[in-house]
Amino acid sequence: MSEAQPPPLKLFTLKEGHVESSAGQELVDAFAADFQGLRHFGSKIGDALNLGDAWTGTLQEEDLTVNYAYFGEGTGPKDPGAGSLIGKKTLLYELLTKVATQEA
Repeated sequence: MSEAQPPPLKLFTLKEGHVESSAGQELVDAFAADFQGLRHFGSKIGDALNLGDAWTGTLQEEDLTVNYAYFGEGTGPKDPGAGSLIGKKTLLYELLTKVATQEA
């Protein structure tokens, strides 16, 4: 029996407080929930260390990596950014580069 292939890289955009993607509504909802959790956790750490809100965040598990980044205009709920979800562990720099190049 062959090993199942991990889900491919899915990209998301953050615009005006909404998550958009061609990945399908179920994945958009899953990413949005993970994004909100990462953003909240990053804000709590930033507040505790007097650093402000995080401009990027990553969650890695053995079979999943979720990542987001803001494009520089700010880190508020309506500021533009992007994110990704992939079904494997991925190098942070590689994933952040793919997410950040969606800015156009």
